[in-house]
Amino acid sequence: MLCVAPRIGDRLVELSLFSMQGGGTVGTMIATAAALGTPCRYFGRVGDDDFGRYILRGLNEYNVDCSMIVPQAGAVSPLSIVQIDELSRKRKLLTTRGSVTPLTPKELPRNLLDNAALLVIDGYNPSLQAIVAEKARDKGVPVLLNASHLVGGMGELLGIADIVIGSERFANEFAPSDRMEQSLSEILRLGPKTAVITMGSDGAIALQGDKLVQQGSLDVFVADGTGAGDVFCGAFAYATVMGWRIEKALSFANTTAGLCCRSIGARAGIPSLAEVLEALEPE
Repeated sequence: MLCVAPRIGDRLVELSLFSMQGGGTVGTMIATAAALGTPCRYFGRVGDDDFGRYILRGLNEYNVDCSMIVPQAGAVSPLSIVQIDELSRKRKLLTTRGSVTPLTPKELPRNLLDNAALLVIDGYNPSLQAIVAEKARDKGVPVLLNASHLVGGMGELLGIADIVIGSERFANEFAPSDRMEQSLSEILRLGPKTAVITMGSDGAIALQGDKLVQQGSLDVFVADGTGAGDVFCGAFAYATVMGWRIEKALSFANTTAGLCCRSIGARAGIPSLAEVLEALEPE
């Protein structure tokens, strides 16, 4: 739920804009990759409440396969309320994971990774995601980790993932340094083949082996940056499945995320493949 208002701190505030959209780190990544044109499958846990049905309906709108999900009876689904100051564009996030219980290894579908070209994970429930990532590795399926911030248990995931995309916050928490190149090198030392750090208005930087690639931000009016990092990861996932080189993948993902910021809410702002390619044409 996204709430835009001319002021946030007052006791009673009339909103200038309200929007309800699907969200979540992996949900937005998957929706982005699907919107760009690659078939996607989602597995997670939602409640059987109205919000759970809304979450699944939102993914189905992008033709994401949610057939493996069995909503949990009587549980409250995850929910976030984003408050956005109309003038400063500063955001305040109120969030709950609801009352859904964490998934266990016994609940993983046997055919979860069938025909998969890439596994994307977000670092939440890291012990379970490590099991899935190991299964992916055994099947030769690369793993992309969206590391928006450092959480307990993520160390193992960093060692299993082939691609790690982290925010500046994550980089500062994991490997504090005045030089992003040094932070990227520290990530690669754990095992990933590719490390990327998103830097908001400063663009993004990536290290793949000895190849360092930098990309400036897209010049757009930023209405809202909610979920832009997740859109970036979804676009990078698409580029990875397409087999693009790191230079093209970074530029494509950065442009997709920049275009997303023109709208309130990440899901509403996901651009089409044609829009992204048109924005890239000058390059």
